[in-house]
Amino acid sequence: MTLDFYAGALMAIDSAKVLGMNIDVEIYDSQETKNSSNIIAIVEQNNLQSSDAIIGPFYQTNVEKLAEFLQTSKTPIISPMSKDVGKKYSNLYQSMPSNEMLRSSMFDYMNEKNGNIVAVIDPKKGSVKQYIESFQNNVKIVGLDENSRVVADSIKIYLVKDKLNFVVLASERTGMILSTTNVMLNLQKEYQIQLVILEANETFDFEEIALTRLTSLKLTYPSLTKPNETMEANQFDAKYKKLNKILPSQYAIRGFDVTFDTLLRLSQDRSFEQTVQSNATQQIENKFDYVQNSTAGYSNQGVYILYYDIDFTIKEAQ
Repeated sequence: MTLDFYAGALMAIDSAKVLGMNIDVEIYDSQETKNSSNIIAIVEQNNLQSSDAIIGPFYQTNVEKLAEFLQTSKTPIISPMSKDVGKKYSNLYQSMPSNEMLRSSMFDYMNEKNGNIVAVIDPKKGSVKQYIESFQNNVKIVGLDENSRVVADSIKIYLVKDKLNFVVLASERTGMILSTTNVMLNLQKEYQIQLVILEANETFDFEEIALTRLTSLKLTYPSLTKPNETMEANQFDAKYKKLNKILPSQYAIRGFDVTFDTLLRLSQDRSFEQTVQSNATQQIENKFDYVQNSTAGYSNQGVYILYYDIDFTIKEAQ
């Protein structure tokens, strides 16, 4: 993972040089584990307090330690990979949207569409039910039978004729997914109805769940990244493969996007924090739309809402 990120970051640095950016980049091995690193020694030995920005380290505990250490110098510390929500520091920039941000972005989208939101929740997904009851109290939770299965009428009673009905499904059980989507497909004759999930779910990739079923229901979900078939993205893939003999992984693309976004911001005639406050950006697959936390620091709320279209492609919802 870290080597892929590094390979992507090197390409970002090379791209910045090609564009004529006047940059001075230093790379250090922080030798980190989840609870330790030599990052403080590196900072002290190399006078990194004067840096315009530092990307990394990777683990949340280590990046927080660095942010705390450099808080007085106000050096921007960009957390490149962690989705954990930990301590807030004024100079800490969480570049990965958290799972909470993914969920709330999905509900924001449904509410913006003035949708009627119904939820089918597996008993094993207690945290999802608790989240909805605590933060999304306009959502109607469907009752299940004694075998934790969906009954057609239990969904239908909550649907509205003149609205787009979003059915949020939280389950990793193939049987529950099939029974719920069967009910939804049958109800399509009477209602506008769309399937929603709140997080990545490998069960939907199983052969038992046909892709046509998901495209018919326009399966919609929040994502940190979106597919990119532009000429620029294809050129990046080709160049990366030529250098590394393999197509870039999500971590390599992440390495490029985080690094290039940082270098672009530092090449402006404003501080890193000022660019964050005024500009959202999109790179190859990732979006960077930082918002200031209520306590301290910044979090990226750059989330895509994607859906399965009937032509079997994944598109960004508008």
